[in-house]
Amino acid sequence: MARWRIMIILLLFPGAGLTVATAGEKTVMGKSGYPVPRYVSLAKNTVNVRTGPDGKYPIIWVFKKSGLPVKVIAEYKDWRKIVDSEGATGWIWGPLLSSRRTGLIIAERQPLLKNPQKDQPVAVIAEAGVIGKIRRCRKGWCELDINGFRGWLRQSLFWGTLDGEIFD
Repeated sequence: MARWRIMIILLLFPGAGLTVATAGEKTVMGKSGYPVPRYVSLAKNTVNVRTGPDGKYPIIWVFKKSGLPVKVIAEYKDWRKIVDSEGATGWIWGPLLSSRRTGLIIAERQPLLKNPQKDQPVAVIAEAGVIGKIRRCRKGWCELDINGFRGWLRQSLFWGTLDGEIFD
């Protein structure tokens, strides 16, 4: 799978006064008023990821793809701690993130179906690494829009939604 970040340096600085949610925990309301954890996407083509929640912390890598989904797992003031599809974590300044929901195809080629059920006709086939807009999710399926082509895909076959998440 293509890597959307460039490693620069890895240093760990503990944060203080954070709103944090980890795997297995329930969703909590972050200081921003939005739930944590939640998925968002990158609003810019170049986004620095830092070791801590401030511009003075070192950059550990740079994302180079607008629209890439990331999961917010903590908040501190205007900063969001994120995890990417490969499990790496770091801090991003909030205005560099968008509430627009996107999904990243993580497995090999995936057929997106015309309806959210097995054995449906294929609407479009997406390669691993492709990013699509998530239009809605229900009963373990999500409708994705990939450059104007729409189809349904099991939530487990792409990265960008919480387990069992439902939305329209």
